[in-house]
Amino acid sequence: MSPERAVFLSRLINIAALFGLILVLAGSLHLQFGVGEQPCPLCIVQRSGMIGLAVGPIMNLLWGMSPRHYAISILSGVVGGAGSTRQILLHIADPNDPGYGPEVFGWHLYTWALVTFLVGVVGCALLIMWQAPFRAGDQGVLKDPGGTRPWVTAAVIWLALMVILWVTFDLVVVGLSVIPECGLGPCPDDPPNTTPMGEPTGWIAVLAVGVVAAIVALLLERRWRAKESAGA
Repeated sequence: MSPERAVFLSRLINIAALFGLILVLAGSLHLQFGVGEQPCPLCIVQRSGMIGLAVGPIMNLLWGMSPRHYAISILSGVVGGAGSTRQILLHIADPNDPGYGPEVFGWHLYTWALVTFLVGVVGCALLIMWQAPFRAGDQGVLKDPGGTRPWVTAAVIWLALMVILWVTFDLVVVGLSVIPECGLGPCPDDPPNTTPMGEPTGWIAVLAVGVVAAIVALLLERRWRAKESAGA
């Protein structure tokens, strides 16, 4: 496989990884706003770890493939995984403890978070061992979009920008939502529930963030294409 093709494939893997993290964050945000269940302090740590896990792929897409970018995700995955492990141990210490929050396929969300962090850490480690993308001198999807066909180039740029914006918007929502819950002091261990949006309003609100990200990414991709055409 040529280095250029390896970079193209690596970008698709990074985009897919970001979509996976977005799916996890969407579930936690729906639980907060759609169901009304506020995140505990360890939940906030895990959300922060998810955002940090996304930093590596975002940097890879914007500035080119680098082992250092994957290393940032690995460190974030370790921190987030420590938060998940801590919460799991807190709840299994008491056999009568039902756990915090709802279950999904028999596991609580903090258990699924640990699985997500483990997959992210192992995945990044494997990608670091794949040296071909690093030899291509990749400078990011906007400087060297790759692809032999115009529609492929446009699709990759649009997808990359969309997932980057979606994660960024989620980060803003997560950050702002902490203020009313915690204020300037420590977050409560068992925060009270708030008035939920309900079904399906909660999911619509969460997915609306993705729609906005897709529209903004499309506008940015068209602007990039017009700039490239003018400079050609």
